Amino acid sequence: MLKLLLWVNLFVFLLRVVYIKITPFSLAPEEAQYWDWSRHLDLSYYSKPPLIAYLNWLSTHLLGNTELAVRIWPALFGFADSLLVYFIAKELFKNQKLAFILALLPLLFVGFNALSFVFTTDTPLFFFWGLSFYLLLKALKTEETRYWVALGVSGGLGFLSKYSMVFFFPLGVFYIWLKKPHLFRTFKPYLATVIALIFTLPVVYWNYLHDWVSFKHVLGLSGLESHPKRFPDWKSFNNFLVSQIFLLSVGFFFYLLWGWFRNLTPRRKLFSLTLFSLPVYLFFQLLALKKFVYGNWAGFAYFTGGILSGYYFLKYWRKLIWVNIPIVALAVFLNAVAYYPPLLDKVGLGNLIPPKKDPTRVMVGWRKLGEEVSKYYDPQRDFIFSNLYQISAELAFYVKGNPQTYVFNYYQRMNQYDLWEVKDFSLFVRWLEGESIPPYKVFNWRPLKGKNGIFVSYFGRPPEQILKSFQKLVWTKKVNIYWRGVKIYTYYIHYLKGFKGNYQPIIKGF
Repeated sequence: MLKLLLWVNLFVFLLRVVYIKITPFSLAPEEAQYWDWSRHLDLSYYSKPPLIAYLNWLSTHLLGNTELAVRIWPALFGFADSLLVYFIAKELFKNQKLAFILALLPLLFVGFNALSFVFTTDTPLFFFWGLSFYLLLKALKTEETRYWVALGVSGGLGFLSKYSMVFFFPLGVFYIWLKKPHLFRTFKPYLATVIALIFTLPVVYWNYLHDWVSFKHVLGLSGLESHPKRFPDWKSFNNFLVSQIFLLSVGFFFYLLWGWFRNLTPRRKLFSLTLFSLPVYLFFQLLALKKFVYGNWAGFAYFTGGILSGYYFLKYWRKLIWVNIPIVALAVFLNAVAYYPPLLDKVGLGNLIPPKKDPTRVMVGWRKLGEEVSKYYDPQRDFIFSNLYQISAELAFYVKGNPQTYVFNYYQRMNQYDLWEVKDFSLFVRWLEGESIPPYKVFNWRPLKGKNGIFVSYFGRPPEQILKSFQKLVWTKKVNIYWRGVKIYTYYIHYLKGFKGNYQPIIKGF
């Protein structure tokens, strides 16, 4: 069955590569940002650990600065994820045929297919969460040192993918204590922990040098440092719940709920799958009562959760076939729409998800915008910037020649571009704390002084804070972006003459 699975996954991988080449979707803003990080290799970055930048550096050096170079990684991880599901299922159920089917079922999950196409930090996190779970099962079963070493490496790489990997540590400790508490009297769990901690050291050191900005950022996103405007926030709660249902293509989410309910106690055979998914889901679902929570934040929990859902789906396949066939049909339709949203309009369901609310719209129009800016950009004379890092990152990728772009922060939270523009970090910290320090001492604007700026934003006219940093505004051009026949964005390209080198960013939080 493994050989057949390899051939099926190879075929799926090739289909994904073809889709990457023909897709209507540009890189998502986060994909473009992480690609830009790979041009500035470091021990860590403002919002995320560094592994995604290293992977992008490797693939772009092999394949160039292309969409394929960025998105080849999710296609590869998708291949590996399926194999990993097979080995986990085989370990749990001792049934190769069942493991084979479970390894292919994620192809019906919208969330899994998104992870296998869009390259964000969730893609490697998802893989290393599953790999760490498998290695923990093997380590507990065999008690062999090699599995504990591998677990430490996998956990460390998971942390370098995304900080959410820290959820694995308390869950892993609890599971070891339940299954084989005597192992805590051996060196093996501690060896795995030490190895994993070694991987965190570069991130900790980088944050030590940068006033712990990553931790401040995560704290800010968590909402733990602020009082909610409304509690409980049922709108946020419901939005997150709907997003999780959609990630598992609707029907499979309800099988997951049943799987969790059936395996809530350690005596149950599949308790491990519940333990490494339900607490994560509950954490973010409850957090949504306090603040807005992005749907992808809990996505890694569905590596084990997806196996649990798939198991009960197959268990009740014949008994509930009148329900399961529509579940599969709906899953196929949802994935088809995710890959090609205009399908909704073709079948008369366009109002179900209007173009202006279509979640895929964030990947639309960047190629066109890059082409438009390229018409006016002279690298000897001009520099490109925006008030939003998302626009700056996309222009760095899609403008001809992949120029270095900049962010003139204007009432936005801090981002990685702010840190690249800092001349003296100790002065930057004092400036953030409110000390009056001239911008030229804090920010490295000197190389840009005297150049003309191409400012791209949603603003029909540049803010006064930006205008006064240049001699004059020369012209403004408008670029409309259409998706599914509807105008969804309007960008403005402003050509500004003579940068004075004195821009004072306005940064609002972390």
